[in-house]
Amino acid sequence: MNTALPTIDLYAVMPQIVLVSAATVVLIVGLFERFRKGSPYLSLLLLAVSGVVAVNQLGRGPVAFSDVSPMMVMDDFSLVATLVFIAGALLTVLISISYAEARSIDRGEYYALLIYAVSGMSMMAASTDLFTFFLGLEVLSISLYVLIGFEQRDAGSNEGALKYFLLGAFASGFILYGMALLYGASGSTEYEVIAKTLGAERSDTVNLLLLGGLGLLLVGIGFKISMVPFHAWTPDVYQGAPTPVAAFLSTGSKAAAFVVLIRLLGSVFPGLQMEWIPLISVLAVLTIAVGNVVALVQTNLKRLLAYSSIAHAGYMLLPLMAVSPDSQDGSASIVFYLIVYTAMNVGAFGVLAVLAARGAPCATLDDLAGLGSRRPLVAAVMAVVMFSLAGIPPTAGFMAKFYLFRALVYGGYVELAVIGLLFSGVSLYYYLRVVVYMYMRSAVDAPAEAPAEAAGRLSYSGMTALCLSALALLAVGVFPSELLQLAERAVMTLP
Repeated sequence: MNTALPTIDLYAVMPQIVLVSAATVVLIVGLFERFRKGSPYLSLLLLAVSGVVAVNQLGRGPVAFSDVSPMMVMDDFSLVATLVFIAGALLTVLISISYAEARSIDRGEYYALLIYAVSGMSMMAASTDLFTFFLGLEVLSISLYVLIGFEQRDAGSNEGALKYFLLGAFASGFILYGMALLYGASGSTEYEVIAKTLGAERSDTVNLLLLGGLGLLLVGIGFKISMVPFHAWTPDVYQGAPTPVAAFLSTGSKAAAFVVLIRLLGSVFPGLQMEWIPLISVLAVLTIAVGNVVALVQTNLKRLLAYSSIAHAGYMLLPLMAVSPDSQDGSASIVFYLIVYTAMNVGAFGVLAVLAARGAPCATLDDLAGLGSRRPLVAAVMAVVMFSLAGIPPTAGFMAKFYLFRALVYGGYVELAVIGLLFSGVSLYYYLRVVVYMYMRSAVDAPAEAPAEAAGRLSYSGMTALCLSALALLAVGVFPSELLQLAERAVMTLP
């Protein structure tokens, strides 16, 4: 027996071990009243440590959790995904500090649940077995159920949590049923064995089981990424959830689901491309269309961002057509887009959280009227984020869409690229509308804000997160090559 195997096994899952340990430490510290105020800062420190651990493993090659039956593999793909999740969580904690204090939800378990959710996302990204995928999914989902309903005295928060819980449980049922069908067809829950079953000579019964299993998995994952027609929960949950939680939900949860889709469709089910490509392409176009068209008439800011996130989910579905073992362009463009999307959405929701913590109303477009003169730095960040979401140069959003549409054209899906470009033009209206309200509309009665001493509570944490997001979007927009190379290097480790 090789006595080194247990050490290698532990090292393979070290990022998850650090994340779970960090969440547990934050949870325990939060139990003590005298240390509770330090919970967010402890969370920032431990998340940074987990990020260092993940960076330290980059480039070391895929390390399987077990050499006999690999259930998790910490390759560069899963490590880069984990770093994206950690970065999103760090920004979420920063925008949460003053918001949570203002809303009296600054309890240790809030930050512990955020880190537990990140550990679930990381497990999903590293999974090479349906069991570990589902375990990570449930850790993520249960954490989000509680976080969405964390404002217990807010009816909207309770309603959002209940809707997400009921529909999430329903989606989990689809995934479990799909897993059962895949197990029945292949005799295993391992991705590699399922892929080998697809490559072998199959009977009609096995074909139906594989197709049915894949279809049910797509239904469950489609719920997580807000894919039409499984998107109806999104605007209500985003509107009801605490604003920082909505930011985390719109980025981390969606990113984790897309990482799983890339691994499944590119490495496990390429043999069924003739079956799933037409389905995914139709659903992607519908998702883009519904998200952009319904966003045109939204005046509530959270609902506008919710439909915006639905549209962006559609954009990220498009390059899945070009995902295959022979070409990495589609996968790399999605990874690049996910990194940029995290900065964009955390920045957008972060502005709303900053304004809410200051006591200023920020529910509708009218509440942003005159923000350019009242809060010039906050308005400037929001403008950069809106330009990036719209795909206007020189922001990172432009480069993300450029690489995405380039992957489609190189893959032979010119029609889908044209459709995506057309709807990107449609989105200009509602993104630039936000900028118009901030700089070209003046409120008749300027929104009242809390006293200056209350406003000062968030200046360091919230504004730090906003400035980091805006600077990252501008820097990547001008110098995208390093980040693109990281995305390409990550997907090269996929089988």
